[in-house]
Amino acid sequence: MSVEMIAQPADEFSVHDRAMPLLRRADAALHHDFCPWANRWVYWLKRPFWSIFLAMVLSGLCGVFLSVEAFFITGILGIIVGVGVAMPWLAMRGIDLHVTFDLRRGRVGQPVLVRLRIRNRWPWPVWGLSLVRGFALKDSAHTDEGVSLARVPGWCTAEYSWTFVPQVRGLYPLVAPEVETGFPFGLYRATRKATVDGHVVIWPATVMLSGLPDAAEIRESDEHLADRRVGDFGDMLGTRQFRQGDSLRRIHWAQTARQQQLIVCERQAPATSVVRVTVDLEAASHPGCDPQSRSVSDTVELVVQVAASVCESLHRQHCRVELLLDQKMYVAGDSAAGFQRLMDALAQAKLNESTSSLSRQRSAGSAFGVVVTTPMGLRWRGRQLADQHVVAVSDESTLHQSVPVTGAWLTLRGAADVQTVLPRRWKGACDAR
Repeated sequence: MSVEMIAQPADEFSVHDRAMPLLRRADAALHHDFCPWANRWVYWLKRPFWSIFLAMVLSGLCGVFLSVEAFFITGILGIIVGVGVAMPWLAMRGIDLHVTFDLRRGRVGQPVLVRLRIRNRWPWPVWGLSLVRGFALKDSAHTDEGVSLARVPGWCTAEYSWTFVPQVRGLYPLVAPEVETGFPFGLYRATRKATVDGHVVIWPATVMLSGLPDAAEIRESDEHLADRRVGDFGDMLGTRQFRQGDSLRRIHWAQTARQQQLIVCERQAPATSVVRVTVDLEAASHPGCDPQSRSVSDTVELVVQVAASVCESLHRQHCRVELLLDQKMYVAGDSAAGFQRLMDALAQAKLNESTSSLSRQRSAGSAFGVVVTTPMGLRWRGRQLADQHVVAVSDESTLHQSVPVTGAWLTLRGAADVQTVLPRRWKGACDAR
């Protein structure tokens, strides 16, 4: 008895396993698009307005050629179409919309509060309003980056707020926001653009980098000290023999007594490192990237994310940062305003269709140069970047390639390397002097 009880569920389980692949293939066959070339001719039938309109036309033809009673159906369908079109159209003509933000700047992955103020001039309520465009990367009904309102009372001004989490950098709203409604039947969706009172700049996501590069050019600063330059301030770096003109206050008396000659102390010098970061967003360095696409895995987004991480980390360590982007220079010194302008420029950076050379963009100064580009950009320019520290970033599509990238200071492959490998390699490259 016990053997039969165990064997029976096993048979049922095997039947279920054999049936599931057949059901999956049947489901794939039913959802397969066999005639994609005909979509533009038949997709309009998916809209309920045209389905009811065709039914109304057919019932009218039946009333003309078959029976007069068919006009009764035509009249009912005409009333449904008229009400379904007139009510949304009238609702949009009686409201005013304003979108505001509580913050001027945000960051990818952090919530942002949005406020929508609606003024209804009609004496009756307005139902079924929804706002999605302007905040979602792709307009879709399956997104939570918007708000839906069930009812706005008549002759009143209502304010609604919600939070959304931006997934891409940029200036929000990405497009002009539109409020739409299809109440009551969803046959016709009327839209109205909202007025935006101020925008919010979303900075790219960054990773924390520790360590300063061995910058060749340093600028004197009384507030920051360099551990690789001898001066008169800061901690003691070492000792040396007395030279003519040295201050007697710098004499190390214990070493002087031991060596039987004058020994002076060497201390740190006040200095601030200067690093110039060049971002390569030329189309030739990013083959296959769509200027309108904002996928987080594209090389354009990865290059901007690496450049923003480098600039933010250096600025946090009191380094003077010069960003060269699209032939424009942004300098972030000690002031927060300069750093904000730099990050705002990175947040709104786009793929450049021009073919300007980086060698003409660089100045003749001796600033420590970091160029963030792609392996294609590195191979395309060759010797132009010989005296620069190149960070070559590639996307996930090149992960399977085993061809090494030569001539790069740092090499990163994919978004995972930017998050995990970049901090470790950056610190190792900065410590290797």
